[in-house]
Amino acid sequence: MTSLTIQMARWLKKEAVWRYVGFVSTILGLLCYGLSSSFNSLFGEWSLLKIFLYSVFSLFICLWSLFPKVWQYSTSLRLKAHLAFLVLTITSVYSYFADKVVNRKPDAYSLISSAAFAIVSLSLSRQTECGFEVDFLYFFLGCLIVQLLKIKLALAIAGVGFSYNLGVQDEHSVVIDVNSLRTDNASIMPQLRTCIRALQQGNSNVTNMLLEHVKEYLQDNSNLAGIDHNFVIEALPSGYINELLETIKLMMGGDGLEKECCDVYCNWQRESLEECLINLFEVQEINVKQKWEEKQLEEYIIRRWIKALKLSAQIQFPNEQRLSDGVFSGFSSIADLCFTEVCRGATIQLLKCVDEVVSESSPKWPLSKMLDMLQTLRGLIPEFQSLFPESMVKEVMTVHHKLGETCRVIFMKMEDNIFCNPSVKII
Repeated sequence: MTSLTIQMARWLKKEAVWRYVGFVSTILGLLCYGLSSSFNSLFGEWSLLKIFLYSVFSLFICLWSLFPKVWQYSTSLRLKAHLAFLVLTITSVYSYFADKVVNRKPDAYSLISSAAFAIVSLSLSRQTECGFEVDFLYFFLGCLIVQLLKIKLALAIAGVGFSYNLGVQDEHSVVIDVNSLRTDNASIMPQLRTCIRALQQGNSNVTNMLLEHVKEYLQDNSNLAGIDHNFVIEALPSGYINELLETIKLMMGGDGLEKECCDVYCNWQRESLEECLINLFEVQEINVKQKWEEKQLEEYIIRRWIKALKLSAQIQFPNEQRLSDGVFSGFSSIADLCFTEVCRGATIQLLKCVDEVVSESSPKWPLSKMLDMLQTLRGLIPEFQSLFPESMVKEVMTVHHKLGETCRVIFMKMEDNIFCNPSVKII
């Protein structure tokens, strides 16, 4: 119920909604006024000339209500004052002749037209600041109340209630906009954080589910079997996922909550991805120099790195992309940004292992193992290109180039040692 109320409040603050409401109300008001007894009493019976003039006037008013900002050429105080005085003059003259000519009770067309024109005035006040919209609003509300008084007192009381609601909507539009923003922020952000905390408890389920799928691959050199790119979503509690989707839709509706929403989401998924890397791939604590000193060489480090890189590029990252696209459905640019931010840290951590290898002035890694790393990285470049923006792909390409250059240097040194050592016989 709270979400529905917040959503309705957001709709009422959108100019597109008020433009549509104003346009429909304009058409309804013009049609009803042309058929009303008030029009007949003021202007007499219809004729071809009156039909033509009223049609042109109606077309102008409809275009004005549909595109109100086009007609707002200036917002100077002098122009606003003159427009307000012009509206006062027109409404006063109309009221004088209406009171003088119209003596009978108003019909339904007159009532509907007055209410419709009041709504049109309210919609204009929500879209423009010409200075006369409020004057029009109160004039038509006054006409409606007077007409209802001529029919029955009880109807007039209902008209006063209707007028009060429209008047409050207009008078406090700015206050409502500011306060509702604070209220929405105060109510939605805790709702999002509560949902994220519940989903964080499911991070271990994601890790366990992935471990079950790749158990054989991690234990031996078997091929990496295909995994559904929806397994992250399926491993998380469905109820909280649906609540997360609804909450993010509300936050992305405006009011400057996009950044807060993205930050909360990225922090959650970044933590989840790092947990997978720690528990499954053990890459966070890998220290290349320490492994060399302990003589626990390439069999552990390179094998783990290759498996970690393949699992990340072919399974983890596509799953993260699918989750971001689903959570930020309809906001593709924000979904791409969040996905990139979530995976950036894991990608840098994986590439850091290669950077530490190639940064050594005299690499101690066997050339065959470094070639395995080079071949793995080269084979996964298409995956990175399909997932990430050009800036991140360039980072991968840079590391690949450094590793390839290091392998080339080692090979050249081996060649020099072979052909420059006279004790070595060439077979």
